[in-house]
Amino acid sequence: MTSTNPAQQLTALTGIRFFAVFHIFLHHLWSTRYETDLTKGQFAGMYEQLDALPAWLNNILAHGYLSTSFFFLLSGFILAYLYWTPGGELALTRKVFWWSRFSRVYPAHLIVLALTLVLTLPRFFFDPQAPSIPLAIASALSTATLTHAWVPPFVPIFSWPTWALSAIVFLYLLMPWLMRWLARLTRTQMIALIAAMPLISLLPTLVFLQFIPDGGEHNIHWQIFIGSTPLFWVPHFAAGMLVSRIFGISRFEHAWREKPKRWWAFGDLALIALIAISITDPQELPIRHVLRHGLLMPLYLLVIHDFALGRGFFARLFSMRGMDFLGQLSFSIFIWQNLLMMISFIVVFTNPAGAPAAIWIALIGLLAISILSTRFIEKPLAARLRGRMLERQSVPGPAAAGVSQGV
Repeated sequence: MTSTNPAQQLTALTGIRFFAVFHIFLHHLWSTRYETDLTKGQFAGMYEQLDALPAWLNNILAHGYLSTSFFFLLSGFILAYLYWTPGGELALTRKVFWWSRFSRVYPAHLIVLALTLVLTLPRFFFDPQAPSIPLAIASALSTATLTHAWVPPFVPIFSWPTWALSAIVFLYLLMPWLMRWLARLTRTQMIALIAAMPLISLLPTLVFLQFIPDGGEHNIHWQIFIGSTPLFWVPHFAAGMLVSRIFGISRFEHAWREKPKRWWAFGDLALIALIAISITDPQELPIRHVLRHGLLMPLYLLVIHDFALGRGFFARLFSMRGMDFLGQLSFSIFIWQNLLMMISFIVVFTNPAGAPAAIWIALIGLLAISILSTRFIEKPLAARLRGRMLERQSVPGPAAAGVSQGV
């Protein structure tokens, strides 16, 4: 089953997706500098430029973990917009849908993982604190298949940031059945369910905090468990889907396109509220878990709804020329960031005087390699793999504008 309906480009959402993903990356730099022991001794100069930033800007970086919630909400919304038909079914066969999605993620991911393994191999011979060989092999295999987010000890060893891609792969697999189940609900039931989603999403976190009140502060594996387990992100993904369905924002429907484009919207107020939260001092770990796993969901959903409709000042701002291009870098940023940070550490390890350059290697290097990877690796390989599958299935793919938005 498929459709050739054209997909209107949701440029504001594509643009803000880049800033959300880059916000997550900046948080990783911030947390490396201030929340780990990695920047002591010979690495004391790593990312030291962050020390000179104003307190409010450092606080924004500290809150980068919150953008993970937006990523999963937006993923559910965009995929529902592109592939959820009015009849409640997937617009493509499951096989074609999964192949199309996986072809976007796996090729570049496997290339970067291979480079990472080459760079980390000496560690297992010279670093007494390196993970055991059996654990490293198991982690490498699970990271290669993007299943490592299910096992907390596997996540930090080779490519920590890609736990989010591990979760999104699970959500891709689940989506056809989520569509079918959610489509059975009446509109009233959908509204009731989306109103309850923040609490549903918080349930695992509240249970976790009941048994571990400090949020796993002294055990990183407990933090990874509550923060990275793919199953716990299903409510966010489903909430994004429901916004598309309830308001009829779909490439298969047209009424939403004629709605008036106002210069102000509740999405503007929601985004301002999120920024206001981000400039406050970092919260204790239990509060971070609560904010990340559900409390801020209504604000993010308001932003997604109004940005999709092109309403408000910020929707226009994020629809400026070039935003679509930036948004297409999102997967590459997730895939390459760990390797670029690793390279910056290698530079400092081999030449401590190069510490001031580490942050520029990470920042500029990531943007440059993401552009090259998206242009010459990710998109060409994905297009070739999708083309082969569609030829075998004799099925036309979704409009090019829609494919570029897929997350």
